[in-house]
Amino acid sequence: MYRTDTLFLKGEICLVRQLLRLGKGYVRIHMCGGSCERFLNLCANHRIFLWNVRPVQKGYEGNISLKDFFLLRPLAAKCRTRVRVCKKCGLPFFLNRHRKRKVFAAGLLASGFFIFFLSCFVWNISIDGNVSISRPVIMEYLMQQEIGYGTPKRAIDCKQLSADLRNDFPNLTWVSVKLSGTELSINVQENTDAAGGTGQYLSAAGQSDGTADDDPFAAVPSDLVADEGGTIVKMITREGTPLVKEGDVITAGDSLVSGELAITDDSDTVVSYRYCTADADVYIQTTLPYHDEFPLIHDTPEYTGRKRYGFYIKLFGRFYGVDLGIDAFETADIIGRERQLCLFQDFYLPVSAGILRAQEYRIFAGAYTKKEALDLAEANLQKFLTENEEKGVQIFENDVRIEISATTCQADGTITVIKKTGRHVRTEKTDLRQEGTDE
Repeated sequence: MYRTDTLFLKGEICLVRQLLRLGKGYVRIHMCGGSCERFLNLCANHRIFLWNVRPVQKGYEGNISLKDFFLLRPLAAKCRTRVRVCKKCGLPFFLNRHRKRKVFAAGLLASGFFIFFLSCFVWNISIDGNVSISRPVIMEYLMQQEIGYGTPKRAIDCKQLSADLRNDFPNLTWVSVKLSGTELSINVQENTDAAGGTGQYLSAAGQSDGTADDDPFAAVPSDLVADEGGTIVKMITREGTPLVKEGDVITAGDSLVSGELAITDDSDTVVSYRYCTADADVYIQTTLPYHDEFPLIHDTPEYTGRKRYGFYIKLFGRFYGVDLGIDAFETADIIGRERQLCLFQDFYLPVSAGILRAQEYRIFAGAYTKKEALDLAEANLQKFLTENEEKGVQIFENDVRIEISATTCQADGTITVIKKTGRHVRTEKTDLRQEGTDE
């Protein structure tokens, strides 16, 4: 039978069917007089499909394809129903109306080729999942790999780029690189438990820009040594031979767990050694120095309430803007919003539009009161503690004193914390034959 709206199929819009109808063309007709209900039944018997049929004043209205429209004359005459065309829709009618506009047709064709040409390049790079490694660092790395805005998509090997990112950023445990439309999507996952993840990447030769400790020793026999000194409060050994115990006082560089496992016989004589990657969780109690100092006299910005706006368009990385007096302010905060043109979900084009807003402010000299200075010093201390807690450090004791002089506010002291320690170094293998010769 007839549906009031066939564009909905299982709750979703049937876009493909609508596009096909627009491509073939259809008309909306008005049916009145005679017996309209009998006319609709005859259309159904002759497999003439109408959709969006709705009752209106003095009849009905509905959509019908061009092919079926020319089959209505005998049925309408039989039922004495008058059929009138209300609206013409679709590509055939559009082309017929603009058949004399050759420049317009040529422009449409050229635009299609131009958009197809732009689809062969990358015009947007999205990076998700990065925390300690900032977006500018990853973008700088991509530029060194000759990957950026406007890079041909055929020149990007997603699998190789993913492997290079994992090798050159030891802090990344998982990397996914995908090309979709004109967008290069990079999703990463960082090892938040790593002690040395600073966001530095390896050089082209494969060596670290820092020290040799960047090697994770995932499959190499290694010992676990202390990063810093302190008192061991908790130790859980999963692999290797523990060399210290809870309560021991250690210094930086001391061996905590050995990757060398001695194999003995019944008489407790060492007959051989087995080597592994030492694995343990070692927590120590240590102290962190704290120092914070700031002057009581400071500059205070105050907004005047005056605002100016500017507009700009960015084409292929070049800016074309309209300045509406932003430069007239001596000191101002400028906030910009930019939106890149995107035809579909991931089909970005090298065209962006933005708006700038400048808010004028003036600098006035001010001084903190004693209470304000204490509150600011305590806020800075709390921020320092929070940042350490986010790294997995447990605050055990806080011994910081805040002193206010005539010109400055100074906070000094130590903070006792419980934190995890340990880094891997390569194990030096023992040669039993050499030991026997020496004896």
